[in-house]
Amino acid sequence: MPRGSLIAVSGICAGLAAVAVLTVSAERRNRSPWRPINATSHWIYGRRAGSVSRLDLAHTGTGFATHMLASFWWALPFAAMLGQNARPSPPRAIAAAAGTTVLAAVVDYGLVPKRLTPGWELALPKSDLAMTYIAMGLGLAFGATLHSAAISPRGQEHRAA
Repeated sequence: MPRGSLIAVSGICAGLAAVAVLTVSAERRNRSPWRPINATSHWIYGRRAGSVSRLDLAHTGTGFATHMLASFWWALPFAAMLGQNARPSPPRAIAAAAGTTVLAAVVDYGLVPKRLTPGWELALPKSDLAMTYIAMGLGLAFGATLHSAAISPRGQEHRAA
């Protein structure tokens, strides 16, 4: 199975896991579940995006698309950390996911300009951001597990009969 499929599956799982935690965190704080997703559009709309509570194409669509593209981006170093092994062991997948997640958090909130951060801090407290990164890591590892399950013991894709 091509390396691109590992990146795609892991990126999708990581992105959706993070979105799930962001929306639950917002609802737990009696805020709109759209606010943290909308906040990711702050690179276009500025800080005000973090206070937009409604579902709309401009903020939610841009925020979601930006977030998912970033999730695919972080799946690249994750796949590199896994190496060429098509079926990494669960401990190796978890270690690579943890390393990628730490790298993502350091880059996102320590190295890039404020305008290029995920923007979640505009809608949620920092403690919720940590949970989001943990969810991202679990999503990466789960994606690797799904990818591995699609590969037969001989390294071939399972094909429908």
